Amino acid sequence: MISIEDVEFKPRLRHCTFFVPNSGAVLMIVGDQHFELEQQGADLKTFLNLKRYLDGRHTIAEISKITGVSVEDTVGIANAFAQQDLLRKEDESLEQIPTETFLKQIDKSTGMWTEQIGYHRLWSGLEKQDYRKEVFLGLVMETYHYIKSASRHVSTAISHCTDPAWQRLLSQYLAEEYDHAWMARECLVRMGMPAEQVDNAHPVIGTWSWINNLCQIAREDTLGYLACTKLFEARGMDTLEGAHTLQSLATAYGYPDGCMDPLVSHVEEDVRAEHTGLLEEALSDRTSVPAWQAHRAVNNLHDLKHSYDQYNDGIILYYSDVSNYIPRLKVDYFSL
Repeated sequence: MISIEDVEFKPRLRHCTFFVPNSGAVLMIVGDQHFELEQQGADLKTFLNLKRYLDGRHTIAEISKITGVSVEDTVGIANAFAQQDLLRKEDESLEQIPTETFLKQIDKSTGMWTEQIGYHRLWSGLEKQDYRKEVFLGLVMETYHYIKSASRHVSTAISHCTDPAWQRLLSQYLAEEYDHAWMARECLVRMGMPAEQVDNAHPVIGTWSWINNLCQIAREDTLGYLACTKLFEARGMDTLEGAHTLQSLATAYGYPDGCMDPLVSHVEEDVRAEHTGLLEEALSDRTSVPAWQAHRAVNNLHDLKHSYDQYNDGIILYYSDVSNYIPRLKVDYFSL
């Protein structure tokens, strides 16, 4: 417990996600744990402002001064987090992390970030039909680019991998993934887009950023890339449900029945192939993971999660604008 006199203590929260559902309660997600926070006194904005200083760089006294929350209340909030084991605990002497422990934590964290990606306003806006139908078309268009990029980032991972067993694993993965973009392409054609336009389409910048970030991770961190597959590959029935939601949205926006069938088939194939198990397979003969590699992998995985946020933001921004070309065109010299 933190005492009222311990004003020089620098609390740091474990990585978490905050979500405010329609009920008005504050949902805090840490790994596979969910906490509903009660508001007592301070409003939500004040609480979230205080939360951002629980970063291990600010003392209790500094947090109180910056936020205007009394030292007593700041200590109380920090202790409430500590009682739930939500403050970060660092062990500088730890050089190896048991493989089983590492895998369980990665699975919990990717579950948390997948859930957060699902909370993005792109999905809620589409379900409420707050966006014009072109935004839904844009989601499918950028999904096509996303799937099409597989050969690029997987081959990058293979060429920079120094472990022969992992190279073989990734090579098999590439063989299974390199030609799946036709499924999203077929969806777009069924939605009424000429095939030639699909073939010549140019990704929006959020999609390019996602692809380039993943290629950079593949280039510098094979373990991190393998961990990332748990985030960008199908995650069992949850993602199958998401695929069926796409079908419902397509119908709601007036697109032909069955136009999403090829994408649903792609998700089903990924689930059968168990591509979210690549990390487990890669580490199956290892008892531990060097701590420095685990730290780097987690940071890269977290960066990719934020690339998803920009990817979704980019779809809304570009396809909501009635003046933008759909699909996006490349700009050549003669366009200047």
